[in-house]
Amino acid sequence: MNRMRSVAAGVAAAALLLGLPCAAVSARAGIAREDVARDAGPACPPGATCGSLRVPLDRDSPSAGSTTVAYALVRRHDTSRPAAGTIVPNPGGPGVAVIGHRNYAREYRHLLDNYDLLLVDPRGVGGSGPLRCGSARWSDLSGPRMLALEAVHACGQEIGARRRYYTTAAAADDIDAVRAHLGIGRLDLLGQSYGTYLMTVYAERHPEHVRSIVMSSAYPLDFDMLGGPAARAMRRSVHLLCSRSGGACDGDAVLDDLKTMARRLEDRPIRYSGGVLDDTALASTVYKLASSHVELYGRLPEALRLAVQRDVQPLVELAERVRPISGSAARGGTFSLPMYVTVTCNDYPALWDRSAPVRERFRQYAARVARLDPGDYRPFKPEAWIAGIVDLGDFCVRWPDRVAPARYGYGRLPDVPVLVLSGELDLSTPTEEGLLAAEQYRDAQVIEVPSTGHVAEKEDRASSCVISLETQFFRRGRVGDRTCLRRIPPVEIRSVADMR
Repeated sequence: MNRMRSVAAGVAAAALLLGLPCAAVSARAGIAREDVARDAGPACPPGATCGSLRVPLDRDSPSAGSTTVAYALVRRHDTSRPAAGTIVPNPGGPGVAVIGHRNYAREYRHLLDNYDLLLVDPRGVGGSGPLRCGSARWSDLSGPRMLALEAVHACGQEIGARRRYYTTAAAADDIDAVRAHLGIGRLDLLGQSYGTYLMTVYAERHPEHVRSIVMSSAYPLDFDMLGGPAARAMRRSVHLLCSRSGGACDGDAVLDDLKTMARRLEDRPIRYSGGVLDDTALASTVYKLASSHVELYGRLPEALRLAVQRDVQPLVELAERVRPISGSAARGGTFSLPMYVTVTCNDYPALWDRSAPVRERFRQYAARVARLDPGDYRPFKPEAWIAGIVDLGDFCVRWPDRVAPARYGYGRLPDVPVLVLSGELDLSTPTEEGLLAAEQYRDAQVIEVPSTGHVAEKEDRASSCVISLETQFFRRGRVGDRTCLRRIPPVEIRSVADMR
């Protein structure tokens, strides 16, 4: 009893240190120890209140141990009045830190007039007890498929039993622990990419604490791990690219060239200093160009035309340009490969019986792929298209655990304002999946952002427009004026000579 009183006194003192009400510290949130008085270091945004909470690894089993969750609270400009709300963003991944990853305070500065901004690093990332495994590099995951599967297996083995405690549900509960500690009643959720998955899980687990939700590049909890929507979006994306080109390219011709090169590279892969360009690497290149390298997407039509004519160098250069670099330097040290692997393999739908031995899992997966209609994946073969998307297909077939630690999609989602934004060219989270994500809620507004890829607000051509729409939605619960969408310029079809 004396030890419990001592902990409570320390928590109260820390709360007073930050000017927070002691009642904001919630036992129900599962906080084991409070560390808010720590020196947040350079990661703390200017003018923010930064701290961390000690939370259980497993809220149902305290003996499993604990970890740290870091947060930064940026107060509204006008503190003379109550906040209109508290925006909680997550940029995705999984495995991307929030604090220091992007300058949300600058990007959403107009909301900061009367909204607070709460940044929370997910457990295992950034300032929240980083999860580590030295046995895998990003280049392992983006190289030959069998090497990627081995890297996933090795990373899971190295992390050990703790891997089961790093899930989307745990990250959602950690956000709620921070909310409870700070005495915030309800949150305005801003999810981007995987962040849309996380925020839907938060809304399912803590519906009473959600005021509104914005999801940019969204996908549903139960999504297609075989990449069917992405394949359909690929064909649509090529046609949209060319339809806006003023005649600079023809969508059917580009798809025909893709088919020719996919078949040719399947038989005769091209080896170059950075790797191998085969049909799977070609599928991956198209996927990445349309989703995350839209500024290079306009060079694809000419590169394909030249490759069909036996000049493959421009196509090889495009493939090289979109290959990720290895290590934490890939995203300025704010990306955690162990968390990317762990959350993906813990949470995403499995295409095999998780309890089965690995050999049987491979057999079950191969049987699923064999039943696919090749026409759904044209101009690629299903195997090449699926393997070209890192975290789909058999990515987790060798993950060590045999039981899924959490199940999602069975709880009630709150009846609150929801906005879903989808990039028109995006293959990673295509509009088809954005519509499915919206259907999870009773009344969600969906906006497709023209000529943009994955997370449209990251693109210079569209960022100011998209952020203004999100700001409008948070303030009013609906988007009315969308005229800025018409001013987003199309992707320019450019000569591959511009790359040199």
